[in-house]
Amino acid sequence: MEMELSVKQSALKISELQSRVDEYEQLIEAIKSGEVDAFAIKTNNQSEIFTLRSADYAYKMLVENFGEGALNLSKEALIIYTNNYFTDLLNLPYENVIGNSFSQFIHPESKKTFNKLLKKGLKTKAKGEINLLIANKTIPVYISLTSLFPSIPMIGVIITDLTEKKKEEEILKIKNAELEKLNSELEAFAYITSHDLQGPLRKIQVFISLLIEKERNNLSKNGKDYLMRVEDTANRMQILIKDLLAYSQTNTTELKFEYTDLNQVIDEVKDDLKEELNDKHATFETTELYKVKIIPFQFSQLMHNLIGNALKFSNPLQPPHIIIKSEIANGITFSNVTLSPQKKYCHISVSDNGIGFESEYNEKIFEIFYRHHGVTEYNGTGIGLAIVKKIVDNHGGIITANSKLNQGTTFDIYIPATFED
Repeated sequence: MEMELSVKQSALKISELQSRVDEYEQLIEAIKSGEVDAFAIKTNNQSEIFTLRSADYAYKMLVENFGEGALNLSKEALIIYTNNYFTDLLNLPYENVIGNSFSQFIHPESKKTFNKLLKKGLKTKAKGEINLLIANKTIPVYISLTSLFPSIPMIGVIITDLTEKKKEEEILKIKNAELEKLNSELEAFAYITSHDLQGPLRKIQVFISLLIEKERNNLSKNGKDYLMRVEDTANRMQILIKDLLAYSQTNTTELKFEYTDLNQVIDEVKDDLKEELNDKHATFETTELYKVKIIPFQFSQLMHNLIGNALKFSNPLQPPHIIIKSEIANGITFSNVTLSPQKKYCHISVSDNGIGFESEYNEKIFEIFYRHHGVTEYNGTGIGLAIVKKIVDNHGGIITANSKLNQGTTFDIYIPATFED
């Protein structure tokens, strides 16, 4: 008996559900045919009324208050609909825009581009930059066209005003040109000044050497001390001039790229620093180093400076151990967010076990003339790492430093990986 009742109840529920489905199907057909413009849906014992006219009104209000120009064009580019934003952009009344050809508001130089976009927009989506021309005023815009065929025989158009963006780009362009000019003047000044200073400095050094050689015994203890200080200062000045010249030449010399084996670059630098490496009992560890397109003499200078730093700032309690690695992979592989994810880079790392420095100085050390250690502790001019940074810039790359006090330093270099055909 109970089973018969359960079956009857289930059959009744199925019948009710089928009835509702039939009602919804009839409602959908009525909406499609235009027989109704409103319908009610019962939710949580309450009825909600939805009107197609109110929905259309809400959509219209959204488009009217849209922060960009919105238009509907015929396939001949006649303006069938436009919102207020576009008429305000043209500074024309609605009646002077609606029904007119969109082409009449386009700058003559942009008409060919627009016609191509319109032709494409009749079939699919099209977008690009064009200029409008109203009362001799040019308005740069970004235009996006979307075909509404076959549902509606029109093309939907969105217009974005680029006036402010173009102004900002022009200001940035001017500022960059000014900065480039200042940099060129600064580099020229550094080169000329450094070059002109070398002659007088050499004479000073020659006379100091003569005084030490011929008059040393005639000098008092203080006199000898003063003379040695003058000699030390002159030598430091010579190093500074040499570094200034190197820094100025990183941009003034011709940037000639060549496919170069990084192993060869490292071997040449190790040979140049042979005495210093032996004196410090330094050891090297290298993994596979790639052949990449670089400016050979600049990259040699870069490695010379980094390895030289590893020797200079080595831990007095242990011999320097320098590790050089390289790998080639997409930017997304590395933990540097400034790299293009899908672009291939050659990543070169130079690590040491030296005295290191506090991590808050990881960026500051690349500033020209910045010295983390006093001149009495370590010789230097504060230009070496600025040269390294500039060379990496010349290669379209990025360099970062990671260091901890008394735990060594790692320099990570990322340059675009260009392969030989």
